[in-house]
Amino acid sequence: MLRDRGTIKWTAMMLPEHVQSIKEILAEAKKIKMPILEEDKIREMELLLLEGIEYNLLLHFDIFKNGAILSISGKTTYIDHLNQELRIQDINNQTHSIPFHSLVNIQNDY
Repeated sequence: MLRDRGTIKWTAMMLPEHVQSIKEILAEAKKIKMPILEEDKIREMELLLLEGIEYNLLLHFDIFKNGAILSISGKTTYIDHLNQELRIQDINNQTHSIPFHSLVNIQNDY
């Protein structure tokens, strides 16, 4: 029976710089583009955001950052119109400042 070591046998011949550049290329390939939101979706998110502030609801935020979509669950504590960002207090009582333009989706977290 043939015992092949797969890619392990080739790593000995690769320089650490090559391994690092391959990892960077693979990470770059996984990045996605910023989704374009329709006006109906933006209005729905605004209403849910205002409802969340009024009734102190736990909301689920999807945020676009560096080519990936991150998720945060928390309560909106403040809307800063001057700096165009939200302040969200997550489950661990940490405060996050999120720019309006990076919001992708807001859902009610029942």
